[in-house]
Amino acid sequence: MVAASLLEQLACQQPAALAPIEHDLAFINQLLNAHQFEQFPLSLQAGRVRGRHEEWRFRSVFQPVYALEADGATRLWSVEALARVTDSFGGQLIPTVLFAAETSPRRSVFLDRQLRCLHLLNFLLQHPGPDLILSLNVNAQHLVNVSEAHGQFFAEVLQQLNIPASRICLEVVEDAVSDPLRLLEAVQRYRSLGFRIALDDFGQGASNLERVWLLEPDYVKLDKVLMRHALMRPSVRDKLAKLVDILHLHGAQVVGEGIESAMQLDIARAAGCDFVQGFHLARPAELLNLPV
Repeated sequence: MVAASLLEQLACQQPAALAPIEHDLAFINQLLNAHQFEQFPLSLQAGRVRGRHEEWRFRSVFQPVYALEADGATRLWSVEALARVTDSFGGQLIPTVLFAAETSPRRSVFLDRQLRCLHLLNFLLQHPGPDLILSLNVNAQHLVNVSEAHGQFFAEVLQQLNIPASRICLEVVEDAVSDPLRLLEAVQRYRSLGFRIALDDFGQGASNLERVWLLEPDYVKLDKVLMRHALMRPSVRDKLAKLVDILHLHGAQVVGEGIESAMQLDIARAAGCDFVQGFHLARPAELLNLPV
């Protein structure tokens, strides 16, 4: 696999060859140090960047998102970065639980920023093509706890690394924020800086089309529960297609999540989804699984 060989080569390179990433690491760590928690929370280990917070250790995995082509083919369009969290004994923790247990607003902002920087560096270490989009989750607590200047920290990081904000898609779980105006303010600020915006897990909880109209996201990611219902109940498939049509009318492209079988892939295509993501296509992995 090409991606694997790139990482192996990187891990074996001499320190001088790693100077650019080490320079970027030092810059980002200085920004994170200002939060006054761990000093230098990110480090380079065997060709990959790792993070830490108290007893927790972080690494990045990436799940591909594919564009559905008119000829029936799929094309790698973006990768969604996901955090894998372990404690000092090797125990696993779901990132959402980590944030839910965090009661300090300052600490939750620190964690969210650290994870985004971790994912960005691990993405860049694998030399992705210039057209590949990196999707990053924005924790809802971050939207609540940052009172102003949303995106300024990350925009400064991207400027240092010479990465245009248009290569970053920020995924927001819209129903996790109870104040729609606060959410709108954050989304508008991110968009003004050039970031792409996606509404994640649409169709779960209190998701509604009014939020789509208000926020005008570039992408809407349909929650996997919708695909599950469409698979089990054929009558849902027409409704799914109508929902996709409505989202298109609102100016959003649609990502079908939770594609776990060839039949679900066919359902997503028939419904008019623009992109698809799920275990049937690729599981999350440290390697980007770049095309040859």
